[in-house]
Amino acid sequence: MLLNVVAMKTSTLVALQQCLLLFLLLLLSGPAAVAQPAACGGPDPAGNPSVSGLYAEYYAGYFNDDPAHFTDNAAPPGIRNVVPQVSFTTNASFGDLTAVSTGTALNPDYFSLRLRGTLNILTAGTYTFYLTADDAAFLWLDGPALALPASNAAATINNGQAHGTVEVAATVTLTAGLHSLLVHYGDALSDNVLVLEYDGPGTGGRQVIPNSVLCTALLPAGPPQALSYAPVPATVLGVPVSSAPPVVQNGGAAITQYALAGSVPGGFSIDALTGVVTATAGVALGLYSLDVAATNANGTSIFQNVVGFQVVPAAPAGCTGLDPGGNPVGSGLYAEYYSGYFNDVLTFAAVPPGLTRIDPQLDFGSITSFGNLTGIATGPPADPDNFSARYRGSLRIATAGTYTFYLSADDAAYLWLDNAALDAPPTLATVTINNGGLHAVQTVQATVVLSAGLHNILIYYGENAGNNQLTLEYEGPGGLSRQVIPATAFCTATQRRTGPVSALSYSPRSTTLVAGSTVVAGLSPLPVVTTLAPVTEYALANAAALPAGITIDAATGQISSSTSVPAGTYSFDVTVTNTDGSATFPAAFSFVVALPPPPGCASPTPAGGPPTAGLYGEYFAGYFSDNQSFFTTNTPLLVRTEAQLDFTADNWGGIVPPADGTLLDPDHYSARFRGSVYVPTTGDYTFFLTSDDASYLWLDNAARVSPPVTAQAAINNGGEHGLIVLARVVTLTAGMHDLLVHYGENFGANRLTLAYSGPGIPLQTVGNTSLCTASTGAPLPVELVRFEAKPVGTSVLVSWHTAQERNSAYFVVERSANGIVFEPAGQVAGAGTTTRPQAYQLTDRAPLPGLSYYRLHQIDSDGQNAYSPVVAVTSSPRVGLPEVAVFPNPNQGAFSVRVRQPSAEPAQLLLLDLRGQTVFRQTLPAAASADYTIVPERLPTGIYWLRLTTRAGTATQQVVIQR
Repeated sequence: MLLNVVAMKTSTLVALQQCLLLFLLLLLSGPAAVAQPAACGGPDPAGNPSVSGLYAEYYAGYFNDDPAHFTDNAAPPGIRNVVPQVSFTTNASFGDLTAVSTGTALNPDYFSLRLRGTLNILTAGTYTFYLTADDAAFLWLDGPALALPASNAAATINNGQAHGTVEVAATVTLTAGLHSLLVHYGDALSDNVLVLEYDGPGTGGRQVIPNSVLCTALLPAGPPQALSYAPVPATVLGVPVSSAPPVVQNGGAAITQYALAGSVPGGFSIDALTGVVTATAGVALGLYSLDVAATNANGTSIFQNVVGFQVVPAAPAGCTGLDPGGNPVGSGLYAEYYSGYFNDVLTFAAVPPGLTRIDPQLDFGSITSFGNLTGIATGPPADPDNFSARYRGSLRIATAGTYTFYLSADDAAYLWLDNAALDAPPTLATVTINNGGLHAVQTVQATVVLSAGLHNILIYYGENAGNNQLTLEYEGPGGLSRQVIPATAFCTATQRRTGPVSALSYSPRSTTLVAGSTVVAGLSPLPVVTTLAPVTEYALANAAALPAGITIDAATGQISSSTSVPAGTYSFDVTVTNTDGSATFPAAFSFVVALPPPPGCASPTPAGGPPTAGLYGEYFAGYFSDNQSFFTTNTPLLVRTEAQLDFTADNWGGIVPPADGTLLDPDHYSARFRGSVYVPTTGDYTFFLTSDDASYLWLDNAARVSPPVTAQAAINNGGEHGLIVLARVVTLTAGMHDLLVHYGENFGANRLTLAYSGPGIPLQTVGNTSLCTASTGAPLPVELVRFEAKPVGTSVLVSWHTAQERNSAYFVVERSANGIVFEPAGQVAGAGTTTRPQAYQLTDRAPLPGLSYYRLHQIDSDGQNAYSPVVAVTSSPRVGLPEVAVFPNPNQGAFSVRVRQPSAEPAQLLLLDLRGQTVFRQTLPAAASADYTIVPERLPTGIYWLRLTTRAGTATQQVVIQR
């Protein structure tokens, strides 16, 4: 009995000692480490005996999805311990991490954690893992868990980047036994959550992976785990080529040997130490994919189809240089393969391809013929789907003549030839064969004429799903029957662009000369040409139609005119020849040989040059749509002198561009013609403006306003219309008068004529000798520097300033409800003639309600007048005052009147003419709001004032009667 007691005491003491030892181990290793799971043995990463749980290392800073943070970090982990399971569900559950984190002991921030060890799978089968984290977390299993550093691409679960709490799951098949496990976690800010769960055979449902199946020991390193080679450029038959050394994951032990595995074609060898694979000069034509075996101290792994070689025939005659990838040229086409179906979007090849190779010919007649596109296409290697391809190079044509090309495809395919094949991206406007869209196998053909030699070629192909077929065939002269284009006709390099000069321009495009001038002969600027080959000669294509004295320098393209060339406008068609051919550019340049200016024409032209007879013409792209400021906010693309405005045919003489359309029928342009007109006798002159479409004529002061005011136009022939002639009689004094014409052509016919008649002048086009390319230079009678209107209480204050005035009689302030029809609101006397600044203002105490418009009408002592720009103003509501509205307005003599007043009171309506005489009167019954129909006795066309008089006050509204 005593012995039993002693034995019991002894065993109890041993048990207490074991408990104490375990307690100390827990304190040293971290929380909740318990006995090892079955089969867990060996040391943990620090060399200590393994226990259940995972070996934990805590680092300062957020790893930001970079696995190297845990291996290349300059500082070792600040905290090491053992965690029983990955179940950190609250901020405080990580414990006190203040040694490596910011934040607090109960809520650490900005730290990273690496968990390593093994997982014991009791029953083989399919398992689903769930990794929940805030922020970035990754899980690796088996071989990828041993790589240093780990690869994000090989992660079983990627829950990376900073984010809120996110769960990511993955399902894998595992054998029974131990599996390496690695977890990376990082917290940036805010919450700290990290939970690892699984569900599978024998787990009893989804749960946090229990401590009993986790072990802090690492499995021994294994054989090599991964091996890859960079793509090897294609080589020409008989030329050796070698790969670069492979990139390997060595399984934790150095590679001791490399070897070629499987069936090795003749002529291939591998360096046993470096892994470099070489194809000797004896390797036959073909595409090769080789297996490589890598050995380390833990064993040997074989990696299938990891290095590819392609041996192609020698390049055809004339094929030199480098292919688009920078490699020496050979026969075939340079092929680039992309993930995804391009869906007829021709810009798809702007991103780098996923695979490049040389395809000897385009003869993919079955779904298996494209070869292994794994990593690019979806589907199995024998039937790839959802990929796109671009094929580039050149095609050697042995015999010049007519060729027919056949492009067969399922799905979309396109073919471009010559210069069009070099456009990036290519366009449908230049495509030779368009076999685009989703469809079954179909063939589209095209016939072209080709010269002997190399021609650039480009093919786009895209496969969505189903069959994969692409075939390019041709037939042509010399007994060439229809056949797949052979590899020996293709060159992997593209050729330079070819062709005659594509563009020629002179700037400016026109020069004005004075007829008979002995001072200087005319000389054009040097042309600018766009060419791919050297220019050998310039010539005037229309030389036979030109007068003597106009020549072109055959070497430089500069055109000259002698002083003997008579007055007229001469347009030149220039032919340019280079080593690829000749091209003619109609109406490339023009000389305007003008007469001397009429009497009184002495000011400089708008460009600052000396004046001549005619008008200063400016041509703009686009139709101005009756917007006069169009000409002050846009830049003319062509400037030239026009002898007169007498365009009675569609051909205006080389105004494309800025016009579009053709030289013989330009469209969609606008023109401004400036200068002055001389009249020999004081009297009444009738001007006739004929146009299709919009045109306007301003004279004298109105022609000097910039932009001109439509309401001041002497003739308004605006709007889109057919041929319309409008006339206006004006009184002009003898001498020079400023003149401005705006014209716009949208489409259809192009007609513009300015004619006149007057004392001693029968109806005729305004002649060249009566026109001047410069304005008169006379100062404006009034120089207005500011005009504005703004609400002040229930009134509107109108103010303006002038810099100088000449013969200024008075100003009339006008207002309008619609910005079209204006009525006088008041009058202010002018300052006569002064060079000192003047300030004026007028208060409109009965403004129109709501939004209205104001302008200034200035009248000279000689009766000439001008208008200011229009400004808008919104008046404050006239609280407690009556209001009256008229509609329609203008009308034909019958209209409705709407009356509003603060209370129902009797009211009086009066209709007054401009002399203030009452032409209609009506007494209205008491009503706060009512509408009335007014039909006064027949009144002549004109402007009238409707006055509403009530106990609360009066209201006035203009009425316009048009019959």
